[in-house]
Formats: sequence, C-alpha cells, structure tokens
Amino acid sequence: MADNYSEYEFEETMVTLTDEDGNERDFYIDEIYEADGRLYAAAIPADVENITEYYVFRIKDLGNDDFEMEDITDEEEYDIAADAYEEKLDARLWNKINEDE
Repeated sequence: MADNYSEYEFEETMVTLTDEDGNERDFYIDEIYEADGRLYAAAIPADVENITEYYVFRIKDLGNDDFEMEDITDEEEYDIAADAYEEKLDARLWNKINEDE
C-alpha cells in the first residue's frame, strides 16, 4: 500500500457495518469497482485520522437499486480485489502528484 492516503477526498457515502460480535462501525465507501468480472467496494474506517487500513467487500446486487456488501472468504478472490483497489489508489496518487506539478 502507498504511504499516505490522508490527502484523498472521500465521497460522503457512509455505511454502518456490524461484525460477527454485534459491534457496529462506520465506514466510508471510497471506491466501487470491478475486478475479475465481479463488483467490489473498498471501505475505509471512519474513525481513523491517518488512513492505513481498508476493507474490501463483494457487492451483491439485490435488484431495485439495492445491494448488499458481503465478506470475501476466499483468500485468492480477496487478493484479486485488494490488488485491484491498490492499483486504483496508486493511479489516484499518480494523478494527484501530476496535478500538483
């Protein structure tokens, strides 16, 4: 992962996710993207100042413009989705650097 994502501006799309222990945590949806023919969402914890972690979820289309975020249990699929997100972050950082020059 690149060194500093704190300069990024996130869309104001926030979701509250509940873990297996029933704990709720807010996340910003930073990116919805396709990788290997599937749709994913990258979520950034809302309670951190310096962004050093993210989570990737598979998007399941429920129809009628509704969707569900699913955990990815397959390690190979998670790696594909996470690598695709990191490529997007690298491209975003590259574009930002070039804009500032």
